[in-house]
Amino acid sequence: MLRGEERADRAEGVRRRPGRPSDHSRDAEILRLALDALAEADYDHLTLDAVATRVGRAKTTLYRRWPSKEALVLAAVQAVGRPPEADQLPDAGSLRQDLLAVVDSPWLGGPVRRLAVFGGLASAARVSPAVADAVRATVSLPYVQLYRDLLERAVRRGEVSSEHLHQLPVLAQVVPALSSQQLEGGAILGRAYFVDVVDHVVLPALGVGPVG
Repeated sequence: MLRGEERADRAEGVRRRPGRPSDHSRDAEILRLALDALAEADYDHLTLDAVATRVGRAKTTLYRRWPSKEALVLAAVQAVGRPPEADQLPDAGSLRQDLLAVVDSPWLGGPVRRLAVFGGLASAARVSPAVADAVRATVSLPYVQLYRDLLERAVRRGEVSSEHLHQLPVLAQVVPALSSQQLEGGAILGRAYFVDVVDHVVLPALGVGPVG
C-alpha cells in the first residue's frame, strides 16, 4: 500500500499534468455570432445552447470558455471595442455631414446590424449590472466623447459660434441618450430617426442650419 505522502505526491502529479490547450482560434467568430443571436432574440431569450447551434459546436465547448450567458455577452462587449470614429474623427466637410458619418459608419456591419446589436445589449443591460457597466464604458461614453470632439472641432472651424461652448457637454449626450432611451424601450430605429435628431435638435441648438 502507498503511504499517505506517496498518495499525495501522485495526486499532485495528476493535478499538474498538462491537458490539451484551449483552442481560441474561433473566439472572435463565436462572439460575433453571439451578438447576432442577442440582436435577434434579446437577452431574456438568449441561451448558450442557441449560440452553440449557430456556431456549430457542442454547448460544452462554449460552457468551458464562458460559463454563463452573462460571461459570453461581457466577452462580446469587450470584443466590440470602441467606435472607430472615436479614435479617428470623420472629416466630411461640415458638422452635419460629420455627425451623419458617425450614423452611417460601417462599424459592426453598418447601421442596421449595429442598431440591432445595441438593442440586444440594451436588453442585457436592463438585467445585468455588469453588462450595463461594460456597455457604458466601452460604447456609450466613447460615443459621447466622440460627439463632443466633433462639436468642439466645429467651434474651432468657425462653423459654430464660441458662445455655444457651454452647451457642448450636454449636446454631446443628446444622440447617445435619445438612442439608448429608444432602444431600451424596444423601438426599431432607422437612419431617419438620427437625421431628425441631428437636424431638429443638435444643429438648431447650435444655431446651425441642417444643410451642409
